[in-house]
Amino acid sequence: MKRSLLALALTAALPLSSAQAELSFNGFANIVAGKASSGDSQWGHDDDVNFKQDSLFALQASTDLGKGIGATVQIISRGENDWDTEFEWAYLSYDLTDNTRILAGRQRAPLYMYSGFLDVSYAYPWITPPQGVYDLELSRFDGLSVNHNFTLGEFDSSVQAFFGSETNDVEVIDHMVESEFEDIYGVSLTLQRDWLTLRSAYVQTDFSLPDEGATELGNAWRATQGFEFIGDEVTMVEDETKFAEFGIQIDYNNWLFIGEYTHVEYDSMPLKNEKSLYVTGGYRFDNLLVHLTYGQDENEVNNTINQLPFGIAPELDGLSAVTERVFRFREQDSSYYTLGARWDFHSSAALKVEYSRLENDLSNQDSNLIRTALVTVF
Repeated sequence: MKRSLLALALTAALPLSSAQAELSFNGFANIVAGKASSGDSQWGHDDDVNFKQDSLFALQASTDLGKGIGATVQIISRGENDWDTEFEWAYLSYDLTDNTRILAGRQRAPLYMYSGFLDVSYAYPWITPPQGVYDLELSRFDGLSVNHNFTLGEFDSSVQAFFGSETNDVEVIDHMVESEFEDIYGVSLTLQRDWLTLRSAYVQTDFSLPDEGATELGNAWRATQGFEFIGDEVTMVEDETKFAEFGIQIDYNNWLFIGEYTHVEYDSMPLKNEKSLYVTGGYRFDNLLVHLTYGQDENEVNNTINQLPFGIAPELDGLSAVTERVFRFREQDSSYYTLGARWDFHSSAALKVEYSRLENDLSNQDSNLIRTALVTVF
């Protein structure tokens, strides 16, 4: 039996009430257990069985206020955050025409193929979306967006333009820093025809990690004659950041193919760029989907790292060593394989099992992760 994962997710997980002033409630839950290989850690899991890292519970309420106006609120509790509850979405919508909708408030940033239901594991084959591609700190924003549906040749198409800002906690080396995304603006385009979906997105923002230690480090370099430029590269304040995504999905008979590529480019930061991709192939046996994913993640360090003045003076050696650590805190060169199965044993629930192997080319260390999940929409 063929199932369109996107269609199932949209109809089962995100329904909207058509009755004026009536609340429509729905939700979803992911209960995940994971264990990495002995002595290893991978994607938030270690070698102890962990039921919190990828588990979550969410409720959404939507209402139609009439005359094209609606409201949506989604709250979510994540196991990795000790089940603290936060607002994931909170926005008002207005249907300008039958094909054009305006959203105002806290909403999902349309960066990826599965952005609209990023946390709804029931909506896609994997337990969680592929690492690297989906790990950008910007997943939601406060602002405005306009979504317009139209026909382009034989394709049912939609374009979404958006503008806003966002703050988020990011781990920098050994502590948390509140990141800032200011003047976010972007656009996404989706083309769909029968079994083929094509997608692309582009986003630009001013990105800051206002870390006190990095600021002090930058000031130290600015006070060092001949190496003032290093201070500008190590300080992460209002850096122009550009993001691009390309995706494809083929859902033909029992075959499923999904691929996405993302590229993040920084103007003046310790990281030069981030490049990630994955490809997934799967086959359905009635209500059982077997799939295999291959992914690559590469984060390149700013070339300024090659100009650190080692060997000139002891005090510069110490300053350069600290600076090198800052430059390399997000450096990455890895690939992974995930073999998984999804069993739709119920009309609104599925059981998933995955084995993932991560190969780190920087440390020459490999790790393995086994996860299983019970996912549902209601």
